[in-house]
Amino acid sequence: MHRRVSKRKNRSHPPYQAQPASPCRALVLADGAAIRKKIKKDYEKALRDLDSSRKQLDQFDQSDKPQFTRWLNAHFGALLTELREFGQKLAADQELILQVQYEIHFGGGPPARAYQRVMKLRENPEPPPPPRGDSGEPARGDDPFHAQPESGHDDPDDDPLREFFEHVFGGFGAGPDGDSWQDRRSPAAADPESIPPHTAGRLKDLYRALVRRLHPDAQAEMTPQKIEWWHQAQAAYEAGDAGQLEVILTLCEIGESGTTAHTSASLLQRITAQLKTSLSEIKRQLRDRRHDPAWGFSRRSDHEALATQTRNALRIDLENVRQLWRETQEIIASWKAAAENLKSPRRRRKRQEPDLEFPF
Repeated sequence: MHRRVSKRKNRSHPPYQAQPASPCRALVLADGAAIRKKIKKDYEKALRDLDSSRKQLDQFDQSDKPQFTRWLNAHFGALLTELREFGQKLAADQELILQVQYEIHFGGGPPARAYQRVMKLRENPEPPPPPRGDSGEPARGDDPFHAQPESGHDDPDDDPLREFFEHVFGGFGAGPDGDSWQDRRSPAAADPESIPPHTAGRLKDLYRALVRRLHPDAQAEMTPQKIEWWHQAQAAYEAGDAGQLEVILTLCEIGESGTTAHTSASLLQRITAQLKTSLSEIKRQLRDRRHDPAWGFSRRSDHEALATQTRNALRIDLENVRQLWRETQEIIASWKAAAENLKSPRRRRKRQEPDLEFPF
């Protein structure tokens, strides 16, 4: 009997073999003109908004505020003077109350006794410390823990505890990141040795180009915009920021030519971001100015209604200051009356020691 052999084919899948990567790469064409047009549109909008916000700020600082101040002094000079005088009295009384409270907290005792000590100190203030060398004591420079430089200014390099702090904390006055006082003394300044030679050369070239365009001695007229760019250029040069210098130089070139045709899209994007940052700061200043009563004064014609409103507001402020001053006067008067009724502390009689030579 012959065994029947199955002729069924093996239907198992062959093992997966990774196909070699194709050396070809797919390229996607991008419309550079449309992208550049959008970037240019954002730049022009940011520039317009910034210019409009600056005009509003200049209008307030140069026109509204001066005119309102002159009008206010001319119509309400007496009220303003009285308000200022009561404000000064109130400030002086509040300072005295704070001193008495401080004395109560740290010196102890009742308020009347603290008031007495404060008034005594005011009547007889402590003399200022004598200058170096006038007293018979040794000069402070002889003490290593009080060594002072001859110029009178503290110099961290000469501090005797510097070595100890550097050993324990990794630097004198080291911060949480381990940076010493030298690293945090001028955070914007860059170490010249840490800048690569090619970057240092580019930094100097950009700064020279900006000096020719923005230095006050080389300008017939220094506009506020040029003054701002000049200060930004100096700060960027000290920080070693060549990119920022390039941005400022590009802004100068755009201002001179009036076109952005020769500006790259990436640089135009960076300029737009900086313009938006400046715009946010100016808008914050405008929000604060709008709460000022002088806002829009040069464009107002209803000065009579404004005068009535201002007079009522000044009278309310004056009455509030008077009420506060009366309250502080009552507190000080109560302390003064209690201090006058205080009995002077009795002095203990010194106990006489027996004469040992004649005990009987």
